[in-house]
Amino acid sequence: MIHWEKFIYSARDYFILIIWLVISFLLILSNDTPQIQWMRSKVLGVYGLWQNSISSLYQYRVLKFENDILRERLALLSFENSLMKDALLENDRLRELMEFKRGSEYDLVPVSLIRKSSQGFSHSFYINVGLNDGIGKNMPVVSSEGLLGRVIFSSGDGSIVQVIDDINIRISAMIQRSRISGILHPDENSNLQLDYLTVRADVKVGDVVVTSGYSDIYPKGIEIGYVSKIDTIKAEFFKLIHIKPSVDLINLEEAFVIVK
Repeated sequence: MIHWEKFIYSARDYFILIIWLVISFLLILSNDTPQIQWMRSKVLGVYGLWQNSISSLYQYRVLKFENDILRERLALLSFENSLMKDALLENDRLRELMEFKRGSEYDLVPVSLIRKSSQGFSHSFYINVGLNDGIGKNMPVVSSEGLLGRVIFSSGDGSIVQVIDDINIRISAMIQRSRISGILHPDENSNLQLDYLTVRADVKVGDVVVTSGYSDIYPKGIEIGYVSKIDTIKAEFFKLIHIKPSVDLINLEEAFVIVK
């Protein structure tokens, strides 16, 4: 009781003020003079404006909270949609690869291309299979679109593949339609070209280029690309045949190693 008495005594001025405010408010409500009515309308107007402001602020905070939640859900749905699209594309690629493997006459080992290395004119891929999987040097690497390159080094669980646009690679190739053969290699800009075809050689833009089978490395008939341009150089006996590779050397993710 002593504590309550001390509290009431220390706050007596506030209690008196509140009592007088209540009495004044009751007197204003009970008085109907024009001055009081005008004051009452002004007070109610200010109260209404204050109430509307508080209500608008509350609605703004609620809408902002709901908007933040919707933004988070939209970001999550966009991320999940991206994952689903990537999974669908991967499923399509794997289905195409499995169909290619079933229709192939070769013994194929599926591989994933881990990373690509480009040092100067040297272009290669690192794949996730090696000696433990029966992969050895000079085994051809292909995709469902065509030739990618050959294995040049193998360790226990990984290998390095020399890509067909590597400046040091040479492939015996031929025009599929006319069976005219030549040597395929990249130029200093990594663009493929087919050399040693005479000016009278039967070659047309759009002709498909395949491996000739004259090499001990690449089996005959693997698609490499198609003729994109033909240059005839004056005072020369050979045509310069430009080849567009069938394989997407930049975005390829899966391939096969021909082990037999």
